[in-house]
Amino acid sequence: MKKILIMVFLILVFSKEVSAQEGGKERMRAYKTAYITQELDLSSSEAEKFWPVYNKYDKRMFQLKVEKVRREKHRIKELGGPENLSDSDARKTLFDMLALEQEAAETKEEMYKELSKILPPVKLMKLYVAEMNFNKRLLSEYRKRRPENK
Repeated sequence: MKKILIMVFLILVFSKEVSAQEGGKERMRAYKTAYITQELDLSSSEAEKFWPVYNKYDKRMFQLKVEKVRREKHRIKELGGPENLSDSDARKTLFDMLALEQEAAETKEEMYKELSKILPPVKLMKLYVAEMNFNKRLLSEYRKRRPENK
């Protein structure tokens, strides 16, 4: 009976943590959507066409930059860190990471080409700047909120 209660407790704690993380992602996504919409001053017809395209590519960029890079970092850690990699492992990992960066750049280029059919060049430039500024704000907020390591 005691084991069952412990298992139920662990499941509840774990599910609450996962739910909080998902809620955080959704809040961040909503904040980003509002920020970009405001910065680009999208009309309703532009927004209707823009967001499905942008969201498709944004999801792909997240997969590339976060999920795949995280896997590579985990692999490096499993092999004992960069200083413990063999030359062949280091070379392979380096070129895998470069390939991810290239794929991300190609994905972003595809997105801008597709969005150029929807938005004028000035708004595309505003999007580029808005994404950079949003990421800077996000990083700044993260730094403010994280506990100081002493």
